[in-house]
Amino acid sequence: MNVFRDVFCLLVAAAGWYYMFYSRGATNLQGLEAANYNRRRQRYRQVNGFVMVLLGAAMFAGFHTVDAATSAQAFLLVWMSVFVLLFTIVLLAMVDLRLTWRLRQRRRE
Repeated sequence: MNVFRDVFCLLVAAAGWYYMFYSRGATNLQGLEAANYNRRRQRYRQVNGFVMVLLGAAMFAGFHTVDAATSAQAFLLVWMSVFVLLFTIVLLAMVDLRLTWRLRQRRRE
């Protein structure tokens, strides 16, 4: 079972790495979107990729370095950081969704 957790952490970090450096979804919108909004969208997606890499590392640390029985404070700190990183990913996704909604509204007008 540990192998599945480790592979999942690695996949989360690899997805973040891809999202940070190789994803070109926002770049493809340059012709449709104002330059400042497009730069903002690209930056948010890069930050989101970095947060995903941190999430993979934090989850790996949570699974392998802390134990609730031996160090409750460290356990809580690591897993709360995982939840904060997840919340950050959701917030950045919502910002990207808002930019997409604005783009769609402008295209309709």
